[in-house]
Amino acid sequence: MKCPRCWTEKAYIRPVGTVKSLILGCLLLVPMKCKHCYHKFTIPWLFTIGKQVRPPVLRIAPISREVRPTLAARHYAATRQRASGHVPADQEPRRRAKAA
Repeated sequence: MKCPRCWTEKAYIRPVGTVKSLILGCLLLVPMKCKHCYHKFTIPWLFTIGKQVRPPVLRIAPISREVRPTLAARHYAATRQRASGHVPADQEPRRRAKAA
């Protein structure tokens, strides 16, 4: 739906309170809000027929996980084990060689 102020196609139905929703419903008005300029307005429901009044669903890419834990998770686990005094031999943190 187009916003009457900025003319972008980003105006969608906005949530309103229960009482206000009942009053607007009886008057056949639809509360709208522009996601571009944040303009709030009401329009007759007849003007919404055939228009997109709900925001589109955002597609989110699937999570790609590695076989082993991330570097941050390994570091956190190592610091927790070092603080408790129990560090397995295979998880001993590597030390950097001193520069000459």
